[in-house]
Amino acid sequence: MKKLQVICGMIFMLFGSLLLFGTLLFSVYNQKLEHNAMDASASAVKEVQQEIEWNRNADEKKPLPLQQLQDDGISYLGILEIPRLDLSLPVQTDWSYDKLYDSPCVYSGSIQNGELVILAHNYLAHFRNIGNLQPEDTILLTDMEGQQFHYVVKDVLLLEAENVTEMVDSDYDLSLFTCSYSGESRITVRCMMQNNID
Repeated sequence: MKKLQVICGMIFMLFGSLLLFGTLLFSVYNQKLEHNAMDASASAVKEVQQEIEWNRNADEKKPLPLQQLQDDGISYLGILEIPRLDLSLPVQTDWSYDKLYDSPCVYSGSIQNGELVILAHNYLAHFRNIGNLQPEDTILLTDMEGQQFHYVVKDVLLLEAENVTEMVDSDYDLSLFTCSYSGESRITVRCMMQNNID
């Protein structure tokens, strides 16, 4: 009986050690993803800013996309700035799970037609802290032609993960969202457009 207790104790210790090791590996993997996301966004935002400046100064010339953007086959809506969170991020025009590793993406809608919805992973370098935004915080979106759109936060809420209709069909001009830590809900920031800034 005592021998059986010792064996059981060893099995539990081994199992516990494996769980700790798995947790450590998962943590290292997540940190690597976060670091890669930060690097990818920082690199892309510089390229997008350069293209926006080129487009602003191009007069009647046809905009010439950056070679990097052409080679990667990536299309950008522009740059999203969230001053309260000290974030400046490129936003891709469409989304996939692979694209989300690099930057926020348009989920649905458009600037012109309203109900623009942008999603991003909850990486620290992306949307992890959007739940800290407050009503009347400002958000700027600069499109690829250099036109700036000024939004003001109106609400911050949680939506159920499967509630896609409520996410995309709203009376708001801009919604930002990311997964909660549990993945069961979506932290959602609702914004209204103010007068444009040129």
